[in-house]
Amino acid sequence: MSTTTTLADLPPETTKTIANLAGDPVLVARLRELGFIVGADVKVVGRAPFGEPVLVEIRGSTVALRKAEARCVHL
Repeated sequence: MSTTTTLADLPPETTKTIANLAGDPVLVARLRELGFIVGADVKVVGRAPFGEPVLVEIRGSTVALRKAEARCVHL
């Protein structure tokens, strides 16, 4: 049994490489448009007080994602 880490699971100030995108095809397509592609490095910058949105840096941009969106990004 293997466990998959998602962007929603990472603590702040952690950088990882995207291994896969999975979930709703429309959401995955939108994430790809924002630069979330396999092989790209993504860093969690911070979180709002109740855990969302998740603020991340990717390819020179800062993006805020809901937890449901962050769960689509597998690391």
